Amino acid sequence: MPDVLEGLKVLDLSQMWATPGAAAYLADFGADVIKVEPLWGDDARRTFTQPPMPNGESRAYLVVNRNKRGLAIDLTKPDGKEVINALADRSDVILHNFRPGVVERIGLDYPTLSARNPGLVYAAVTAYGKKGPFALRRGYDRLFQALSGLMGRRRLPDGSPMGAGVWASDMSAPLAIAYGVLLALLHRERTGRGQQVETSLLHMAIAMQAVDIVRLDDTPKPSGAFRDPAAQAMFGSYRCADDAWLTIVVVSERDWQALCDCLELPHLISDPDFDTSAKRLERSDDLFHLLTGVFETQPRAHWMERFAAHDVPGAPVLSPDEVFDSPQVLANDMLVSMQQAPVGKVRYMNVPIQLSETPGSVRSSAPVEIGRDTESILEELGYSPEKVKEIRDAGVIK
Repeated sequence: MPDVLEGLKVLDLSQMWATPGAAAYLADFGADVIKVEPLWGDDARRTFTQPPMPNGESRAYLVVNRNKRGLAIDLTKPDGKEVINALADRSDVILHNFRPGVVERIGLDYPTLSARNPGLVYAAVTAYGKKGPFALRRGYDRLFQALSGLMGRRRLPDGSPMGAGVWASDMSAPLAIAYGVLLALLHRERTGRGQQVETSLLHMAIAMQAVDIVRLDDTPKPSGAFRDPAAQAMFGSYRCADDAWLTIVVVSERDWQALCDCLELPHLISDPDFDTSAKRLERSDDLFHLLTGVFETQPRAHWMERFAAHDVPGAPVLSPDEVFDSPQVLANDMLVSMQQAPVGKVRYMNVPIQLSETPGSVRSSAPVEIGRDTESILEELGYSPEKVKEIRDAGVIK
């Protein structure tokens, strides 16, 4: 059976992680995605948020650009603009993350392109939204965490705010953007008309806190410093006798009773200091020290066996590197191996959503060589070898 998005043509004009990640999710399910880069390459190639690959390539670039074809072009030049217009005319979807005003200046805005291609689904992603004092500023994930309140939830003992530890907006936004694109495609299937899809990475940082960012305007605002509800003993991480760590999540009375039985502390179930969730939160520090004294008496494997036997919600705290050897991760094929030129074999996230009839797959590596597929893409548009050479010599393509 063909892939569910086979035949869908996607033009990915975006850079960095979030919006390219959305295009990668579409490509995972069979869409033909053309990754458009400037002649010097996507800025994601030069990020320094993690150690580079042996040849200096960004690890992040590989995973958010898998299953794509690569085109390197100067779209500000007339010949480059002509190529992009030709691709836009035959595309079902365009994605970009230019700052507000840029696409209007270069003639790649939605009204212009949709006039030529009425069925076009046009996904425009901004950093902070199209309006407001931050609209034209450069945006990165930690800045969205700060502005959305996400960073203010966790603090070091000296009060310093802590980031989420992962790129909360950049990694949640791709799924939301792809979701919006598919909704627009469903609408087009019913009406024949495309439309514009918009979101911002700041909005996604807020969406990541959806169950927590709720306030009743007619009630007094809480006084004092914010206290993260997860910063309590019942959501704590504990060191075991072998210096390995585990974490627990106890959110119900059933969970509390299971934990007490597991740790052979049945008297705590009815202890007047801890017999309600409100009391356990109020006396969290005392409870944390009590549980610490128990967990540090046995190695983590012992406690994980006890957790399984008593149905306690808990898990080992793995380092990112340990995830690659996790039996649970491996049993469910959550990682995939890919031969990636020129660095060799790479393992990274497999398609996170599976369909029973048309499962997604990782079929090809990211176009690490800038402009890897430029010639074949131009040939599909009807460019002769002579014309390709002409515009390459003119510095339009690479």
